[in-house]
Amino acid sequence: MKLLRLFVLVISPLFLNAQKTVGDDKNPIQFLVGTEYRITPIYGSTILSKNASFTNIDTQNSGIALNLGLEYEIIKNLGLGFSNGFRYDMVIAQRPDGDNAINAGTIDYKLIVDYHLYLAYTYNIFPRGDIFVNAGISLLNTNTDFTIKEIDQYGEGFYISEFSFFANRISIGFQSLKSRIYLGMYVSKTTDYFDVTTSFMIPHIGFSYNLARL
Repeated sequence: MKLLRLFVLVISPLFLNAQKTVGDDKNPIQFLVGTEYRITPIYGSTILSKNASFTNIDTQNSGIALNLGLEYEIIKNLGLGFSNGFRYDMVIAQRPDGDNAINAGTIDYKLIVDYHLYLAYTYNIFPRGDIFVNAGISLLNTNTDFTIKEIDQYGEGFYISEFSFFANRISIGFQSLKSRIYLGMYVSKTTDYFDVTTSFMIPHIGFSYNLARL
């Protein structure tokens, strides 16, 4: 939450001048659609939490996502973007019956939703294309809640958990006309996969297309 507040404080002054800087542009908002492929995550610990034992960390955080978003031009070459990522992916992995007293059931897939808020800066370097850099924060792996049944000497109980977490996001890419291609990284130390505080990074490559200006 501290990162979110800092991000809002940084971008707020930019909005105060937005009407002056883009007043001559009738369509400052871009509607973007694209795909993103997340490569197997990199993490610095193998001391897994109890929650992590119910899933496969690599499978849950890799694969293809569909991204839909809007990007608003604040001033020349600087934009503010918000997008959603959608993945139909694994929440709970298959667990053998009777392997211990805790049972989360059979393998479970859900539509996992991600949220991205970022600043985008464009460098006009090439005659027919530009380099851009995006930096912001993301809320990853929402809609991954699951119910755990736990049996101990006191009886049977249930509790609800999930795998969502915040991450910093940075990417660099090339855009030409309406198309963009980029390389990026999600970086976090707030996941619930480990019993110790450790880095968790998800490298990714992506493509997006400016479908329309609003």
